[in-house]
Amino acid sequence: MAGDGPPRMLKLTRLNHHTIAINPDHISWVEATPDTTLFLINGEKLMVRETLDELIQTVLEYRRLVRMVDPAGVPLGPIEGDPPRVGRPADLQRRRDER
Repeated sequence: MAGDGPPRMLKLTRLNHHTIAINPDHISWVEATPDTTLFLINGEKLMVRETLDELIQTVLEYRRLVRMVDPAGVPLGPIEGDPPRVGRPADLQRRRDER
């Protein structure tokens, strides 16, 4: 996966051992009943072999990888400098003029 940019999907395994790919942004919530059941934002349900804890770790790893790479697929370095300031452009200009 290195050099290919951020991951786009999670690879999971259905109960019948078929591999599926899921966009983690489409997962609304997950339940272990005892099988792990994903409830998607479109109302669909999927049951997978991965445990709830394994799924959580997979999603956390996915999110970590996505945050480490910019949209062009270039690894990001450490963030330096002041954090961005939020405000309307007129407010920002007035603050600069007051200095």
